[in-house]
Amino acid sequence: EDKRLMRLHILPSFGKVCIKDITRAMITKHHQTMHKTPHGANRVLSLLSKMMNLAEKWEYRLLNSNPCRHIERYKEEGREVYLSMQQIEKIGRAIKELEKTESLYILAAIKVLLFTGRRTGEILTLKWEYLDFENSKMYLPDTKTGAKTFHLSSTVKQILLNLPSKEGYVFKSVVAGKRLTIVRHVWKKICILAGIYDVRVHDLRHTYASLAIHQ
Repeated sequence: EDKRLMRLHILPSFGKVCIKDITRAMITKHHQTMHKTPHGANRVLSLLSKMMNLAEKWEYRLLNSNPCRHIERYKEEGREVYLSMQQIEKIGRAIKELEKTESLYILAAIKVLLFTGRRTGEILTLKWEYLDFENSKMYLPDTKTGAKTFHLSSTVKQILLNLPSKEGYVFKSVVAGKRLTIVRHVWKKICILAGIYDVRVHDLRHTYASLAIHQ
């Protein structure tokens, strides 16, 4: 996501400007051009702010000179999307339909995201050594709140055990030894086949939480 924001927004607007010369006025102007997409505008501003903090740390800018400070973020409406059981069934059929053309690792990763409610980064960095099938445990060494252990349901265990390789990263890239880094492009295909719109991969977390509450 950071690379996408860099490519589409930051490099076209600031790529030819020396980092010490970037001003609050420049960033404010760019922020205002994105007012129709407040969520995206705020993400770009956050990424720029992080970059400026690092520039200070690495002595490319003066200390306490972050030009993103005091630029107001846009208000974002709360967005929590939940899939119904009918929609989940449609997604299941769409995944089945794509099994002949798409990576089985990507499809399996999407199913695990739905049935665990974990963050995409946590699942895509999963290694076989983090899994304890005997005790139905999944160890995640790097969550937003530190290392944690979670229960492995029988459904998730079966999805994982159906994968052909049991070494290294669980969800493998087409590049040998590398892991998947993105599933969004296949998720879009699934949603189109299922006739479901405006649902992000991240929304699977909300669906999992909703299902867990009502079980």
